[in-house]
Amino acid sequence: MRQTLRFTRMLLRAYSRDRTALFFSLIVPLMLLVIFGSLNLGAFGKVSLAVDDQARNDASRQLVSTLRDIGTLEIRDESADAALRQLKRTELDMLVVIPPDYKIAPARPGQEVPQLVIYGNDARPQQVSVGRSIINEIITRTSFAVSQTAPVVGVRQEEVEGVRLRYVDFLVPGILGVNVMQLAIFSVAFALVVDKRRGVLRRIMATPLRPSRFLVAQVLTRLVLATVQIFIMLGVATLLFGFHSVGGILPLLIVALLGAILFLTIGFALAGWAETENQVPAIAQLITLPQFFFSGVFFQKEAAPELVRPITNALPLTFLNDALREISVQGASLWDVRSQILGLLVWTAVGFILAIRFFRFDRF
Repeated sequence: MRQTLRFTRMLLRAYSRDRTALFFSLIVPLMLLVIFGSLNLGAFGKVSLAVDDQARNDASRQLVSTLRDIGTLEIRDESADAALRQLKRTELDMLVVIPPDYKIAPARPGQEVPQLVIYGNDARPQQVSVGRSIINEIITRTSFAVSQTAPVVGVRQEEVEGVRLRYVDFLVPGILGVNVMQLAIFSVAFALVVDKRRGVLRRIMATPLRPSRFLVAQVLTRLVLATVQIFIMLGVATLLFGFHSVGGILPLLIVALLGAILFLTIGFALAGWAETENQVPAIAQLITLPQFFFSGVFFQKEAAPELVRPITNALPLTFLNDALREISVQGASLWDVRSQILGLLVWTAVGFILAIRFFRFDRF
């Protein structure tokens, strides 16, 4: 163990003297954080509106069709219970419940009219205001076409307390996830392929240092670097943008390090497969770029085409980002994100099998 720790310290010193590695592992992620955090890309776009059509008649279908034709609204069919949970998590702006007795017909004096119930997320006031205005305008025009004296449909407004999510709150977990991935895959793959080309790994076999201790030292080095990076990123995000992890720092760190271990196995597999350091960037980019864009780093992963969502939802970075975001934004515990952690463990097992298959000291 002492030998492993000494070798780990040596690797950390070597890494700290490599200015290029420090630039790409520390400065570039901070640049991404500052640039995208300053752009505030989470500003008003479309209004996400769930519709629970409990009437399912011609009048209600006509109303839903009218709502779908409005470009400002992003309509989805959801049950009221599921939509209310999404509202509380700020995954949805509004919910409209169409009652079973919904109809468009003149009302007799003293007769009650059907009541649409509109639930608005109080954390998204701008979107709710726009959505309510559109719905009220539709109801007003519909009522005027049927009866020019009184509304034929009533509207009841309800407020739902949601998580007040800023774009930077969404961004920081994604930046942490992609930074962990890039560090684990690129750093270990490049370093080991260079050592392989120089014959370092072959010479290690002739020293008292066991291969297992060499590998443990490589893993410990990257985990230490990942921990330092995470604290630096969180510190900058807190100072510049007032970021706060609702679920605490420790669960965030544990999940991030689990992700680092996962991507380290992929880095070892890549290092064993690649013959030269020139092969590393192409294969590493092939692995990381799709996850960079489809795993919810800068934008909601739901923005991906529906055809590829089953694939993107199963990507390792998606599991990591979802867990980090649940902890930092929703205040989830490690138990709450157990399904994402299970996904990380499954991918770690896959990466470990690949690493054993390709990374062999006796081949170097």
